Amino acid sequence: MQRSQDREPVSGGDVAEAQIAAFRDWESVKGDRFASLRTIRQPTLVVNGVHDEMIPVRNSYWLSENLPNAVLLTYPDSGHGSLFQFHESFYHQATGFLASDSAFAPY
Repeated sequence: MQRSQDREPVSGGDVAEAQIAAFRDWESVKGDRFASLRTIRQPTLVVNGVHDEMIPVRNSYWLSENLPNAVLLTYPDSGHGSLFQFHESFYHQATGFLASDSAFAPY
């Protein structure tokens, strides 16, 4: 809120309604929910706090289980800002992931 120029407009009810509609669509399973994830070959670092109330950690487990080249990194006693709460650890983990052969292997 300190920025006075070049700000995004405040989101309103239409944004909330669209997000709720997307949640409802996700809840109605049609076929194999994770089939499209299994086709993604790009190495992926999935990061989550175990107490994240916006994106429950179980979603990160599902994501990493279905992305063939995923690495899951969870932080204890942390929420949605886990990578900021554990910034030094995240820095080292992300740097290691990006430096690894698997991060740039052809997919």
